[in-house]
Amino acid sequence: MAVNYPPVGNKVIAKVIETQGDCSIGMKVGDEFEVGIHQCGEFCGYFYHNLFHWINLLQFDGAFPLFPDKDVMVWECPNPNNRVKVELRREKR
Repeated sequence: MAVNYPPVGNKVIAKVIETQGDCSIGMKVGDEFEVGIHQCGEFCGYFYHNLFHWINLLQFDGAFPLFPDKDVMVWECPNPNNRVKVELRREKR
């Protein structure tokens, strides 16, 4: 079944920028994909669960004062043995 995600809010792009160890689902530096409230990209549920509210914030024009660039956030996977660092980037539609 083909899935068609409707464009809702801003586009949010996740890009793997660093890894320590081997990601259990095989994410590699340079992997990039779109994520959103309906679309979990290539994340495992463990990581996506931690990022969902930040993705929601970026998708719907929110901002968080501790990040110097309101359109970019960097987060690490919660797996302490195999860290994956991801940049979330908002792109206006």
